[in-house]
Amino acid sequence: MKKRLVISITRMTVHNGPGIRTLILLKGCPLRCIWCSTPESWKDSPEIVFYRDKCILCNDCLPVCPKNAITTGDKAVVIDRELCDNCGRCADVCNTEALRLLGQQYTADELVYEVKKDEIVYKHSGGGVTVSGGEPLLEPEFATELLRAFKQSGINTGVDTCGFVPQKTIEAVLPYVDFFLWDIKHMDDDTHRKLTGVSNRLILDNLRFVSGNNIPFYLKMPVIPDYNNSEENLRAVCGFARDLPSLVEINLLPLHHLGKARYTALSLEYPIDGIPFIKDGVLTEMKHLVESYGLKCSIIG
Repeated sequence: MKKRLVISITRMTVHNGPGIRTLILLKGCPLRCIWCSTPESWKDSPEIVFYRDKCILCNDCLPVCPKNAITTGDKAVVIDRELCDNCGRCADVCNTEALRLLGQQYTADELVYEVKKDEIVYKHSGGGVTVSGGEPLLEPEFATELLRAFKQSGINTGVDTCGFVPQKTIEAVLPYVDFFLWDIKHMDDDTHRKLTGVSNRLILDNLRFVSGNNIPFYLKMPVIPDYNNSEENLRAVCGFARDLPSLVEINLLPLHHLGKARYTALSLEYPIDGIPFIKDGVLTEMKHLVESYGLKCSIIG
């Protein structure tokens, strides 16, 4: 059976669609948003993460590394990322979980088994499963198989997508999706390329297609100061969204820095260090602007 790398399965979430939900994060994403808080989701391969503050310098990891990529440092071990092949042997012997291998292979049946453990919660809350990432539709055949299996099990399905996938992939999964969470980063195509590495044209065309098929969707807009929080961009988002009949609401997602530790754990530079949080009053003004277009709006976070 087909498998996909899973970063995590989180139960009892409340900000990933209606009701109480189980959130599945899949590995692999075609975008490189400069404000991304989950850099561990970029690659579609397993990765070693290192939490320095958990290291007790037992050095159990040194002899098991086949590439000699780990050496003893001052207060913690040091990983040579160019030598490391992410085999995971160091994580297997790390008793403090300072070293962890992110990305575990699951079949669709295995994920359905995990999700069905919370069926009683979905029944009483109107919730279900939301598949996210990374990009959950990156591997179309697996995504279709997984979502079909959820629907056959009577589980409400949500897909949290960047929308940058072939339209035929969207077509394949539509019968098995109850709603989408759809990211809008920026309405200007050139700016979108600079911020994410890809054009927004396919993303917007796919969203028009989804709405044309009357599939409910929530529009998610990260609000990043000095990047996409201008009134001009917000009005462009609202003008676009107003013409999409299956829109449920627009969600404004204010900047946070919770992902900084994840960059450190992957030995990556944090690209938005120093960007200030957006003030609550400004977010409220943005919400009122969205509502002036006759659209529902929530601030999430």
